Amino acid sequence: MSGQRTFRRLTVPELGAWLQARPGALVLDARDAASHAHDGWPGAVLLARHNQDALLLQTERRRPILIYCYHGIASQEWAQMFADFGFTEVWDLIGGHAALAAARLEPASSLRTPWIPTDPH
Repeated sequence: MSGQRTFRRLTVPELGAWLQARPGALVLDARDAASHAHDGWPGAVLLARHNQDALLLQTERRRPILIYCYHGIASQEWAQMFADFGFTEVWDLIGGHAALAAARLEPASSLRTPWIPTDPH
């Protein structure tokens, strides 16, 4: 029997470098569909009960996965599920979408570019 499979936690300041280092990462939005449609990250895929099986069974296990939710609570449960299914590089965002908004960051153009501060004016 192998050791427990785990996920790692990512802070907002680490996000830009993480995305740059993993251009093929799958970013999953674990918020509700309306929130995802309103202000989901460009390129992020909605993660919900209706598509969890397809994502778990059809995604390459070595593909980096980053999961975010509202405040970084539900994303931990989702991240553990992906780790339990054998994904080797699973992360969740500490503080979730709210932490990103509080830091006034937004994507420069896509998830493949660093996140930059928005102009507060």
